[in-house]
Formats: sequence, C-alpha cells, structure tokens
Amino acid sequence: MGKKRKFETKPQDTQKSSPVEVVIEDLVSHPLCLHGPTLLFSSEKGRYFACSLCRNKKDCTVHIDEEDWQKENVKKRNEKYYSLIPKLDKSSAWSNLNEVKSRHSSDRAYCNTCQELYIVSQSRKHIKDHRVITPLSDEQLANPSAWLPALENDTVEAQYLFSKKSVSTVLGILRNNNIKNILCIGTPSIHEAAQSDPEFNSLLLDFDTRHAQFNHPNKFLWYNMFNDYLFNGNDDEKVLKKFFKSSREGGLCVVMDPPFGGRVEPLVHTLRELSATYRKLCDKSEDETLPVLWAFPYFAEPYIRNIMPEMKMHDYQIEYENHKKFHNKGKSGRKFGSPVRFFTNLPLLTIDLSNDKNYKLCDKCKYWVAATNKHCAKCKECTSKNGMTYKHCNTCKRCVKPTFFHCEECGRCCQQKGHVCGVVVESQSCYNCREKGHKKSNCPQLEGTPKKKKRVHA
Repeated sequence: MGKKRKFETKPQDTQKSSPVEVVIEDLVSHPLCLHGPTLLFSSEKGRYFACSLCRNKKDCTVHIDEEDWQKENVKKRNEKYYSLIPKLDKSSAWSNLNEVKSRHSSDRAYCNTCQELYIVSQSRKHIKDHRVITPLSDEQLANPSAWLPALENDTVEAQYLFSKKSVSTVLGILRNNNIKNILCIGTPSIHEAAQSDPEFNSLLLDFDTRHAQFNHPNKFLWYNMFNDYLFNGNDDEKVLKKFFKSSREGGLCVVMDPPFGGRVEPLVHTLRELSATYRKLCDKSEDETLPVLWAFPYFAEPYIRNIMPEMKMHDYQIEYENHKKFHNKGKSGRKFGSPVRFFTNLPLLTIDLSNDKNYKLCDKCKYWVAATNKHCAKCKECTSKNGMTYKHCNTCKRCVKPTFFHCEECGRCCQQKGHVCGVVVESQSCYNCREKGHKKSNCPQLEGTPKKKKRVHA
C-alpha cells in the first residue's frame, strides 16, 4: 500500500500549505487508475480525482479535475484502464504451488527478480544475476511473509510485518472475545498464523499479489483498502461474501494494518462498507458493528476518534519483525517503544497482557496499560500516549508530555526545547495531528523533526 513506517516529516513552509479533504462518496462513477477507482479530493484550488493509493504523482500520474471529468473525451481516454488493470489467475497459481510442494525442498525456489515460485529442475530462465531463494521448506511455503524480500517500491507497498509477539497478542485478543473468523486486511502474518491454527478461519485481503502464489484461491483476494476495491471483480466478491456468511457462527473481526501515510477518511469508509455488507449477509441488526483491530500511530487518535467515535486506542505497543526501530530489542529500538497502537471497538479489558512485564492492570481504568503509564486522578484515566509518563497541567486541564511546559504568552502547553511564541489561530486545525490551537510548524507531535530556520521580521 502507500508509504509506511516513515515518520520523518520533511520541513515545509506552512504558509504555502493548504488542507486537502477526501470527499467520501460512491466510487462507481469515478475515473480509474492502475490501483482501481480514484478518490475525489478537495482543496483551495478546487476538486480533483487522484489515485487512492499513491501519494507521490511519480507512482501514479492520474490527476483529473472534477469539471474535466464531465467531458466525453476525458472519459474516453480513461477507459483504457479497464483493460490495463491485470487479473490474477489464482487457479493456476494454486496448481503451481501444489506442484512445487510435491518436490524436494532443494528443487523448490522463488525468484525475487521475476516474483515467481518455480521448480528448479524445470526452469532455466532464472539466470545467475536473478535473486533466487532456494531451497524452500514446507514451513517457508506456509509462511512466505517471514522470508519474502521487501518490494523495492516502498512508496507503494507496505512491507513491515507484525512480530511473533504481536501476532500472538492479536490471536489472544480474539480468543478472549470468542472470535473464530479473521478478515486480514494488509496483515499477512496474522493470516498465516491463523491458517496454522485449527481454532481460526481467515481470509487475506492485500495489495501484494505475491501472496496469490502461496494461498488457495479462496484464501487470498487482491485488494486496495483505500477504495474497497477487489481487482478480480465478481469472482473475488463471491469469495468475500461466502466468507462473511460462513462467519455467522463464531464471530468475525477485521484486523487491519494500513500504510501510515494513508488518509483515515477512506479507511473508515471501507470499514463501514464492509460492516454494512456483513450485516446484510448475516442478518445482523443495524446497530451491530463489525469488531475491528486497526494498527495505526498513537498520534492519529484525535482524528480517528473524531470520525469514528466508537473506536478507542489501547496502550499496547505493536512491534514489527523487520523494522529497525519499531520493536523493543536492544539499542536499535525506539527510545519509548513502538508508536503503533491498536484502535478497536472491542472491550479494552479483553486485551490481556498479564504475561508481559511491560504492562500493568490499572485498577481504575480496568484494563492493561504500559508500566510507564500513570493514572491521572484529575483526568480520571491513564493519559500517557507515546511511552512516556505524562504530567497534568492544571491550567490546560489535561495531561501533556513531560517535555512540555505551559507558556503563559501562548496560553497553552508547548514543547519546551526551541519554543518560540507566536500567534495561533484557534479556529484552524493543525495539518499534522488535526487538533485545533496550533499550526503544523508548532505541532507538539513533530518534536525532534528538523525544521527550516525562519527569518524573524520585526
């Protein structure tokens, strides 16, 4: 999916920045690109259609003004994408996997250059300069996410995977909620673990087509979570509906790990569309919501809660197996642990972390929190968000990071290091964290991010 796990924000002149909104509507009539239906965006310069997946125009050049889309010649040119978007032959891929499995591990190979699983003795096209992985054991074929190399285009593909510890925590949460069925959106490591556990049934929806080579056609769907698009059309829609119907008994939960650079609005829309389909197919009441475990950075909480108030953020720090910082292993890990949390509508008490020394049960909040989190008697909750121990500001009447101080001139708590008092437009929201009361240039969540030195005018 879109670019993931990079928090280094490039310095920008906020005077030139303008907020861009996503217009949530039915995408059936939208233009197409190679990543499915585009999204409609709105800015000060007008409304336009652009790729739902790629934020970088170099990765997807489709950009159509809303007014131009009404022109017949523009629509005619866009029709080419109906034939350009490829289809996956999942049946052939499944036959190939079974053939590969029938061979000795030394005769099995995966060419990362060609992105092809093959039998060594039957193929000579993979020459010396190709990046070939061989031999392949049965365990490797059952868990490809553990060894498949990260794709080179990191701006389009999300290639960081839950650690074994985090996978175990997810399955434990589902057991505590008596949920047997998992809709894995962008979470192949969860899918693979569920496949090897007879207690669970899972379906993987992912943009990475390589997973089609290692899964039954009814276990993998090529999918874009930002526009709820199934690339194999009706065939995959039937598979998804069948999975929904089979989950009437045993419960169903969506476990989703989107790219962190992606917009929240279309993701929320996707969750609501999936919930509506689930309720219709399973004869559920309109007020019943589909359980969700959504992995996202802690600083997105105000924005997610604003448009999806039923979601709550848990204090559990999600770790990633192949990320150099988002884990708690040695000196390479992030100082205050991973910034990724679970946003969920499941009861927080069902996230049982009793076997992890890094967490404690708060007898007032009645759920597990980080050991460094401190319950605030004034806020009446455990307020720490990022792994630090927050402190209460009596003037602001809320808890803030311990590195903050209350600036009397600004009338708010600010990052103490390098703070410069300035005019704040209270009616406008920060483009970074979406909270009101400060600009992006003074966002407390971008602490430590290099900023351009600005010329001070008298």
